[in-house]
Amino acid sequence: MPNMEVMRSIAGIKLPIASPNLGGSNRAVYGFDYTNRLVAIPTEDYCIQFYNLFENAEVSEVQVCERNFQPIDDITMYISMVSLSIDGDLMCTVDVKLPEEGLGGLVTLKFWNHGSRAGHYFLSTVIYEPHSDDGVSSVAFRPGRNMAVSSSFGGNFKVWVQSLSSQSNDERNCSGWRCQSVGSYKKKPMTSAAFSADGSVLAVAAESTITLWDPDNNALVGVIAETLSPVTNLSFVGTSVFLMSLCQSSRPQIALWNVSNLSMQWSYSIYAEAACCSPDGSEFAVLALLSCPDGEASTQQDGVILLFDAESSNPIASWSVKKASGGSISFVKGDVPLDANADSSRDKEPMLLVYVNGSHEYAIFDPRESEEVVISKNKHKKIQAEEPAPIGYASIYGELTKLEPKKEVSDVPFVPSDRPWETIFSGSSHVLPPLTKLCSAFLSSLLEKRPVANE
Repeated sequence: MPNMEVMRSIAGIKLPIASPNLGGSNRAVYGFDYTNRLVAIPTEDYCIQFYNLFENAEVSEVQVCERNFQPIDDITMYISMVSLSIDGDLMCTVDVKLPEEGLGGLVTLKFWNHGSRAGHYFLSTVIYEPHSDDGVSSVAFRPGRNMAVSSSFGGNFKVWVQSLSSQSNDERNCSGWRCQSVGSYKKKPMTSAAFSADGSVLAVAAESTITLWDPDNNALVGVIAETLSPVTNLSFVGTSVFLMSLCQSSRPQIALWNVSNLSMQWSYSIYAEAACCSPDGSEFAVLALLSCPDGEASTQQDGVILLFDAESSNPIASWSVKKASGGSISFVKGDVPLDANADSSRDKEPMLLVYVNGSHEYAIFDPRESEEVVISKNKHKKIQAEEPAPIGYASIYGELTKLEPKKEVSDVPFVPSDRPWETIFSGSSHVLPPLTKLCSAFLSSLLEKRPVANE
């Protein structure tokens, strides 16, 4: 208060954006930072909130669009996509300005560089209309390289690379993104894209056809057989040769493909809200709805999380969850065990599975243990270690000095004075009797009484 500055802000996870005007674009959009274990949530005031699910605290807020926000106004702009690299050093956002009376629509692609701390980013490059008048369907970063790919419903995909400048000493001005190549396949809408774990293969879904490309030379190297319906999500299963595809139309399908021989491994005809793959293992998880969304309009649909191993079509674990509609799942980096000899057979990096439902309630699972929910062990230790901050009067003026109690005074006998008018008015004014009672006593003390002789 003395400096009139906000030193710390305490905020919970932001609520989902509810707007019936966005139609199909009002689906939940989350970005997950695998390394720093953060979730990126778009807010209604055009920001990205980075939230630490393990500490249950907000890390930062990144302003994506410099625009005033009024809650009572109609939504004219929203963030449609958030994508983070696996190491959390790069971020890409897509914001859409809705047209007014058929005019003025705009799609903006923005690249962000990592700041000094986790969850802090600064703007690097702004690209207006990256795919002409068509929307962006997906954005993916290449592991280990400053390269990204964006796919479009207009029938093409673009490969973006980061160009570094050695002439500038300012970190914020030394990098920029440019388009390296453009690809298409039979003029079909490109609905999803993903890089392999080593970054050598780029998979792009051309509606129901999955194509494989060399990202450096922009050369088509293979085509996989078509799926039942357009693919909405593509992801490589860790370092294996398998590729997972997800279809969310009237003919839903989850399929696993073998990239080495361009054939299907197995598939299920279930409706999945989201899916994710382990970055270094052979597991992948699917968030499936218990009822088809076309037959039920409720947003409180329950679901189940199915954990698969790429080698088998049978789930190795499952969890029942609530409010699965509009939710998402992702693998994040786990805690390193303190006992190195606890399980020497494991050579995989520890990981955890995060589930965020449609109401932004979340749970954390350990897919390789029998425990259902993992609770952060460092959370309570951190709270106990902190000293309580001064509040109220002490925060402004400091602590008050403690006064010692007064020593007891021996009783002194009261002796009436011969001159009472000298002490009649001594003392505090609030303890004196009324003036009407003092006047008679005061005047009588001034008068001298004389004996009256009898005549």
